[in-house]
Amino acid sequence: MLRFFSGLTISFVVILYIIYNYYFSVNFPFQDDFLLIQFIETVTSRGLRSWELVNELFRTFNDHKAVIPRLISLVEYNLTGHLNFRFYIVLVTVNVLYIFYFLYLQFRKSGHPLYYFLPAPFLFFQPQFYEVSGWALNGMQHTFLIAFTVSAIILVSRGTAWAFYVAMFCCFLATFTHGNGILSFPAIIFYFLCRKDFKKAGGATFFMIVSLLIYLIGYESGQAVQLPASISKLFVFLFSFIGFSMSVLGSHVLWPVLWGIVIVVLMFFLVIKVGATYFNKPACLKPGTLELLTFFVFIFTTALVIAIFRSWTEISIASRFQIYAALSTVIFYLLLLDYSVVLRKRAVLLVITGLSALYCGYSYYTFTGDVAARRTAYLADVYNWTNNKNMFSVERSLVSKGNFYLLPAYEKGVFKLPRPVVGNAEMNAMYYPDSGTIKSAGIKIEDWKIVRASKTGEDTLNYFFVSADSIPKRKRLLQDRFLVLKAQGTDTFYLMQANPKTEGRKHVLGGGSYFKTGFLATLRQDDLDVGTYELGMLDVGCCGDKSLYKFKELLYVGDNGYIIK
Repeated sequence: MLRFFSGLTISFVVILYIIYNYYFSVNFPFQDDFLLIQFIETVTSRGLRSWELVNELFRTFNDHKAVIPRLISLVEYNLTGHLNFRFYIVLVTVNVLYIFYFLYLQFRKSGHPLYYFLPAPFLFFQPQFYEVSGWALNGMQHTFLIAFTVSAIILVSRGTAWAFYVAMFCCFLATFTHGNGILSFPAIIFYFLCRKDFKKAGGATFFMIVSLLIYLIGYESGQAVQLPASISKLFVFLFSFIGFSMSVLGSHVLWPVLWGIVIVVLMFFLVIKVGATYFNKPACLKPGTLELLTFFVFIFTTALVIAIFRSWTEISIASRFQIYAALSTVIFYLLLLDYSVVLRKRAVLLVITGLSALYCGYSYYTFTGDVAARRTAYLADVYNWTNNKNMFSVERSLVSKGNFYLLPAYEKGVFKLPRPVVGNAEMNAMYYPDSGTIKSAGIKIEDWKIVRASKTGEDTLNYFFVSADSIPKRKRLLQDRFLVLKAQGTDTFYLMQANPKTEGRKHVLGGGSYFKTGFLATLRQDDLDVGTYELGMLDVGCCGDKSLYKFKELLYVGDNGYIIK
């Protein structure tokens, strides 16, 4: 009965994660996703020869040779005639499930009852790494990279010759999925050194050097590569990278760094335990320990390399890297379960499982606002691109520089967008009646200057936050709220993401509402052309029901910013 309940609980957590990410995903390209569009447009418009196609596949983009994602997009385009970015997010989810299955395989070797595994899904299947689970190209790069790495670990643990060569091929694929993929080789070399299999360790080193030489052909350094300003910043970045799961507690430095140190100390202890075999002492390792330790070595070397080249930015760890933190925490728990008798006591396990469930729930509370905002921003840009050939989810310069391939690719159907949440004719019909006009919504605008570190010093970005605190009424959780901007004197409408701020913890628990009343929209300095814009608010429910509010205030756009009158 206890096993059935444990399996049911794990299944519920996993299914919730799948439904959550599928609902909040949109078939719309974001930022680096343009790379896939450019690749397909280049391939289809130029009639490339075989060697030219290979050159395009292996072209460097921002430090990475995303050969595998490009290849997937090429296969999909040949099969369907277009790119579907939501389909890529489904592939990401499949990869995440496979990675978790690898962890379960190592747990099963311990022989513990299934209920000891309960904290693992709570710690892993949560939206902290939403930039992986909801961003097509980024998600494919990180999850395919990790999936290839764990496949290599599974293969080398079998000890056969054919498994070794297939494992090397998996590491090669990881190398050409994401720039950090080359680090899968050192992890496998570590595995063989732990086994004192120096012949295979040498073979893996040879394949690593060959892969690296191929990778360096035509390599171009990315914009974010720079050595750290100090050793202390490097170590803070390194440990927080590993322990960033604890950032949900409110600190992006203290708790992640402390948790990262705790995890690394346990792993160092186990490495010393393995190293005892070099002094003719038995290692006494539990089944699955070496595989989990090898996986962590891959994560640690990844964290170290990223810390060396990116800790200079002095920013918190990006969401796309936090899948490694979640994996580190789960690996830490599984290993501690094997080497700590206290942890296997039922009372202790009950407390840990309860805390893990609370952690999972709190992560959903903390990050759902960001996840929902991304969905709404993409849906807004589906309308904007379909009707105006512009978008606000990325900087305007990125779109203008990419229009030479975005526009022809869209016209040829290389990427097809879903139907907008509202049609242009429907928007006109809803907007022009005067019955929906509100005298004043109390709209305010704040000017924020954000300093961002760059290789040449610092960049100052000017953002404008347009908001109202009391109107419109409270938004439902699965509702999308858009700021409507109508260029005065024309029939041109723009939509922008305008989900309000989230409520505090006490109100969510007591009042049952996740979002506050009103709205919040973010504008960059150059998002809109100079002119005057009428303002409105469009709410669209998950079933397609719509409500439009018209505001009396106008937005004036000048060369120096925005004014509400």
